[in-house]
Amino acid sequence: MKIGLIGVENSHARHFCKVINGNRPWDGVSIGCLFGADDPEEAKCLSDEYGIKILRSDDDVINASDAVIITYRKGSAHRAPAVKALNAGKPLFNDKPFTVCLKEAREITGLAASTGVPMTGGSSIKLLSDIADIKKTIRPGSAAVISYTADPASEYDGYWFYGIHSVELCLELFGLDFVSVSSFRNSDVVVSTVTYPENTCVIVTSPHANGLYVSVTNAGVTECRQVPINIREEGPAEFVNMAKTGKPPRGYDFYVKSVELAGRIIETAGMA
Repeated sequence: MKIGLIGVENSHARHFCKVINGNRPWDGVSIGCLFGADDPEEAKCLSDEYGIKILRSDDDVINASDAVIITYRKGSAHRAPAVKALNAGKPLFNDKPFTVCLKEAREITGLAASTGVPMTGGSSIKLLSDIADIKKTIRPGSAAVISYTADPASEYDGYWFYGIHSVELCLELFGLDFVSVSSFRNSDVVVSTVTYPENTCVIVTSPHANGLYVSVTNAGVTECRQVPINIREEGPAEFVNMAKTGKPPRGYDFYVKSVELAGRIIETAGMA
């Protein structure tokens, strides 16, 4: 299976190249070509280090590949290549943030569903084993606080770029059926309360945050855990396994709700 990579400025592009082409955990699977106009210097480095051919457009990459990875830093750049890849029948990894527009998220997921072309993506932090362990402690009445980094003034679509990590963690821990969202911003700190029928999740982000912390309170007892961001093969493995089996690892509603929740945080915090 030959994989095409679109967008290289994001460190995730290098991570995919290192895991798939450097570590070679899957026989017959490699990233064979890339389009890296967002960072030509990094494109050349990845090409030289991992034997990847640089092509002239995202269309060329899609046509030359069996499956496609999109890793643009800006979620606002994801829609066009995602639609092209799905229309071409190529299994897709659409990196975080999935997109920055709810209409586009519905369009992309609707296309994947209607064409039957499998798709995954978003933040790989939700795939960490620590998060799975924390999820086991969630029950009716649980409340949680997620504290991580995000910069409302980021040049990469503002809060979307890193805030989406915490948003996806909230959905991974508590599900998609939140009922209300309220947020406020104090300088570059954003505090959001996401309420569910039986649970509450508070998301606190700051560009100065020192690591990811998740605390869960049950019956008045709080357990706080620092989650190491030791991403290994989780994202690439999920993508390759999906491309091989044709089975998406989760329902596409997850991506729609992640964009909806992030958008509501941005709106209620006055960051729109």
